[in-house]
Amino acid sequence: MLSYLLAAGMLATAAFANSKEEAHDLMSKSFQQADLWTQGPVKLVATVRMPVPNGQDLNLTYTVSWASPDKWRAEWSAPGLQQVTVLNNGKLSYITNQKAPLVRAIQFEIALARLDGGNPAGPYTVTPPLDWEKAKLDVSKKKINGVDARCIALGQPSETLCIDSSTGHLLSADGERGSFEYSDYVTNGSNSYPQTINTSYLKTPMTSAKVTITRGEKFPDAVFMAPDGSTTVDYSSCADVAKNFTAPHLTKVIQPKMPEAAKKANKYGAVWMLTDVGKDGDVGKTTIMGGDPDLNAAATDAVQKYKFTPYMRCGQAVPFQEVVVAAFLPPAQRPPEYNIETK
Repeated sequence: MLSYLLAAGMLATAAFANSKEEAHDLMSKSFQQADLWTQGPVKLVATVRMPVPNGQDLNLTYTVSWASPDKWRAEWSAPGLQQVTVLNNGKLSYITNQKAPLVRAIQFEIALARLDGGNPAGPYTVTPPLDWEKAKLDVSKKKINGVDARCIALGQPSETLCIDSSTGHLLSADGERGSFEYSDYVTNGSNSYPQTINTSYLKTPMTSAKVTITRGEKFPDAVFMAPDGSTTVDYSSCADVAKNFTAPHLTKVIQPKMPEAAKKANKYGAVWMLTDVGKDGDVGKTTIMGGDPDLNAAATDAVQKYKFTPYMRCGQAVPFQEVVVAAFLPPAQRPPEYNIETK
């Protein structure tokens, strides 16, 4: 009987290990086929609809002109709106005519980055790459629109990716930054990319986008010139940036202190903010993107004390931006580690 139990335990351990290996293989397959940034010039155009409460939806265009990992331009445009990011020859330039961050635009960019794990060769600056190859993974199964999906959960940031187990297509991604849905995949060379991407946050629709990919574009040099009046910083590049990076990790978290007035008013919830993280991993400027105003000051105070390991690209530390969610939880919903000030 004892030998039977030992054998059963060994088989269960082997099956568990294989499940983890299969999860890594499935994620690798999914990210590789959605990786547009390793096969020559490519242009991505997304028409993005942003529903608003008064019924007058906003319609924006997001255009990525990508020549190489060290030469690309990403632009949001609409009547009265312009926001441009350009990387060229180790210099990252940014300009916007908006007074506040385009929250829904940021969320859509994160949705794109999730398709290939945030490959640093791509046009991503809002969120760093997922360090998924070293992550501890939890695997489950789920039906999504009748499709058998393997759902893979990983931490920092907390994220669950559900992938079609037969095709490797990413069907959904859920985490602190919102929920993303992908559909209408088309094949383009060795890539497979969704034509439809929907994003939401706390079950509230944020964006609905139609995506078009074209290859072989010949971009004029002027496309990659820094716009007049833009802010420019050093941003390390190299020939194979996809293999020469170390993703940052959050090493210090300060739980926000609940304001007394908010506690008496029973105001709990989350504050969503965009943080600028320096080369040393310290949090600098923080910009509130959403949340109860009575919680904003306490959330900002806590998040500005967070600490990350540096984001290394091509042997050099570079600044990055990260979306952080500070949670104010009622006592009954707090996990055991909630009262630990740092971790």
